[in-house]
Amino acid sequence: MRNRARGWAALVAGLVLTGGPMASAWQAPKAAESYRATEAEKAEIAAKSAELANALEGLRGKVVEEAALREAVSDVEVCLKAAEWVVRFDEFREPRDVARTLKVIAKGMERAKALAGGKAPWTTATGSVVRGYRSKVDGSVQPYAVIVPAGKQGEDDRLRLDVVLHGRDAKLTEVRFIDAHDGKPAPGDQPGLVLHVFGRTNNAYRWAGETDVLEAIEAVSRNYRVNDRRVVLRGFSMGGAGAWHLGLHRPSLWSSVEAGAGFTETIHYAKLNDPSEVILKGLHIYDSVDYALNAFDVPIVGYGGENDPQIQASKNIEAALVALGVPMKTEGLVTKAEGPDFLRVVGKGMGHAVDKDSAKLMKAFHDDRAVKGSDPYAPSIRFVTYTLKYNQAGWLTIARLKEHYKRSTVEGRIEGQVAVVKTENVVVLAVAREAGETIRLDGQEFPLREAARGLLPDVYFRKLDNGWELLDHDSSIVIEENARRDKHPGLQGPIDDAFTAPFLCVRGTGKPNQPRVQDWADARLKQFADDWARFMRGDLRIKDDIDVTDEDIAENHLILFGDPGSNRLIARVLPALPVTWTPTDLTLDGHFPAADHAPVLVNANPLNRLRYVVINSGHTFGARDFKGTNALLYPRLGDYAVIRVGEPDQVKVNGYFDERWKRP
Repeated sequence: MRNRARGWAALVAGLVLTGGPMASAWQAPKAAESYRATEAEKAEIAAKSAELANALEGLRGKVVEEAALREAVSDVEVCLKAAEWVVRFDEFREPRDVARTLKVIAKGMERAKALAGGKAPWTTATGSVVRGYRSKVDGSVQPYAVIVPAGKQGEDDRLRLDVVLHGRDAKLTEVRFIDAHDGKPAPGDQPGLVLHVFGRTNNAYRWAGETDVLEAIEAVSRNYRVNDRRVVLRGFSMGGAGAWHLGLHRPSLWSSVEAGAGFTETIHYAKLNDPSEVILKGLHIYDSVDYALNAFDVPIVGYGGENDPQIQASKNIEAALVALGVPMKTEGLVTKAEGPDFLRVVGKGMGHAVDKDSAKLMKAFHDDRAVKGSDPYAPSIRFVTYTLKYNQAGWLTIARLKEHYKRSTVEGRIEGQVAVVKTENVVVLAVAREAGETIRLDGQEFPLREAARGLLPDVYFRKLDNGWELLDHDSSIVIEENARRDKHPGLQGPIDDAFTAPFLCVRGTGKPNQPRVQDWADARLKQFADDWARFMRGDLRIKDDIDVTDEDIAENHLILFGDPGSNRLIARVLPALPVTWTPTDLTLDGHFPAADHAPVLVNANPLNRLRYVVINSGHTFGARDFKGTNALLYPRLGDYAVIRVGEPDQVKVNGYFDERWKRP
């Protein structure tokens, strides 16, 4: 794939108001049962953790010569983090969790001793191995499990990779994940590598959970020989929801997709009552049913048990395809689409589980497609999106939209040496020059393979009032102009998107204009830090405003807490933002007294237009939503809001900025 040829690293790099302004009818499930570890048990864990921490500290200064060994330090650190986190949040679910924790610490010590001697035998072992990588999002170490088959196979010794997304598990911790996966033998019939994703526990692989999938694939691809045209995505239940989402939103990454059960839309599944226009637009980001057209771009099989309510997930996709004019052919409990490579399988008499016959059928589906592999120059593409967060299929990449959260499509086909492309709601389009000698774009003819020779692998086109123009000079002008003025891929909002790539929280050290607002901002930062650690499994990177460096500004989204008096960075960026905020007045979609009102917003950072700036917000959903169904993790506020500070807070206005990051 074009994207894969650029590397998973490039893809990854391109990347609260608790409860929100509306109530949900969803009732959160009961909390997982817990076991109260004794003081003696905690003391033993603490003592052994301290030993591992000391060994790890020695490794950080010692293992520097070989890149593979440097990376293996994370494989040690993930064991220490697992032990520390289970104690930190008192996540012992049963007495065995104490023994599991001690076992994980022992695993870390064993690895540390080997690394101290310049060896890392687990990095070349077969079977199931739990390893770690350091996330670019927050600097945390995150685990992943890879199952390595015995022997080599595949084209040029590169192996097929199956990416497996786990279901929701309220008892899941790093300790349990490591214990469940590490040291198990590989099945004899395993066709290649298998990656089990941790996903920062339970979030349906949304936001930083989605980044975790991409970063885990990147880590496996660094450490093992992966055939990037034979990557299979599989998941069931919450993992099925993740597979529907990642399969349909990012169709070019996979040779085939298997989505079992899960959910594909929010309003009915989460029982939302009368959602606002802002929320309805935000649902277009993750609702997989809105992306059903992309089944034309990736082979996908949807499974549901005959007696499982979550069978509705695949029914929704099928209904959406039928509405698009796709004929369906049913053979017993199997339904095939004519056009896209889409298969719907129903488990006879099954509830929330997969029967053996269906499993065999789906395995054969993947084996057949993996042999062929994905095609970076597929002869036909039909792609839909509502946001530049998801903007690529095969040889077509959308670089700018006319309007976000409005249905946007590109349809292309290769006819001999001509690429024929039709668009809707697209303003800037990139086309791989190898797709043809020429392109017919919405009826206009342009050279393709010979255009702007030698500059970039893609040729850029921009739509003006009188039609399309070929950017026949350095195509980076498009990227540069978008970065300076417009929403563009990786910088399109909403607020919650800022926490899917490297970000830095900044607290003010100056005198606040309004102490009440400052107290409120401080409380929001604290709540964000607590929620992030518990539910996203990392610690926020936080600095005082006086300590922020030019490097920090260059490399991170800035999340600023306070007001223009207390936070010098808010004062610096405020003149370039579509908001006026003085010691007495606040103007943003209306006029409000600054004594008890504050803005919450995301925008392009005036100090670095390639990064976001966020003011006074973490995720716009909170702990209640993390504990409930994963379908509740949708944006509540859009790009901006004005909050009346009080008990409770009140959302006075909220909405989305236009494509130039201005108020509509």
